[in-house]
Amino acid sequence: MDAAEAQRRAAGEKAAALVEDQMVIGYGTGRGAAAALEALAHRGIRVRGVPTSQKTTDLCRRLGLALTTLEETPQLDLVLDGADEVDTARQMLKGGGGALVREKIVALAARRRVIVIEEAKLVPALGATRGLPIELVAFGWKSTLLRIGEILPGVARREGPLSDNGGVIVDAPLPRELDVRALDRALKSIAGVVDHGLFIDLSPTVVVGGTAGVRILG
Repeated sequence: MDAAEAQRRAAGEKAAALVEDQMVIGYGTGRGAAAALEALAHRGIRVRGVPTSQKTTDLCRRLGLALTTLEETPQLDLVLDGADEVDTARQMLKGGGGALVREKIVALAARRRVIVIEEAKLVPALGATRGLPIELVAFGWKSTLLRIGEILPGVARREGPLSDNGGVIVDAPLPRELDVRALDRALKSIAGVVDHGLFIDLSPTVVVGGTAGVRILG
């Protein structure tokens, strides 16, 4: 086990301890979320959850974690998820695994958002380590890509399959001087954009695994 994986596992255990018996929660996607869900399954408490991807659905079935849907339970107690980057204001960049749309819907349905990361994912500014994931409607996606390129030059389609929603995932470099709220509005005004990986103003509880142990931000 490398250092990053050990940090994620430690953070996942701390995050899983925040879940109470009989809660209805969100099951996130990615390595940080998986670490928390594995720790949660080991606790053996009774929970139900809404998965944010087919990959997470499969993981939860293997772990024996009960599933539900937002149609059955439209409001959740808590979501366990990860992030690709978290800045000093606890704004987040997510979507490296392509599940950003469902992750955002589930995050907004939850009363509390618990995010599991390793120390390397704390950044001074979003976009420091990767581009911004954006999901597009598959119809006319090349035209949509051109319009995104007018505000985020260098945007390109991600190699690989369509999202679980049947959408096209693209990634865009973020400018050094970034107004996340203005960019949020600009992207959502483009027809064909389903959503993007800027998770802003959600006041998450960020559980960070590091060399000196686990700490909680927020």
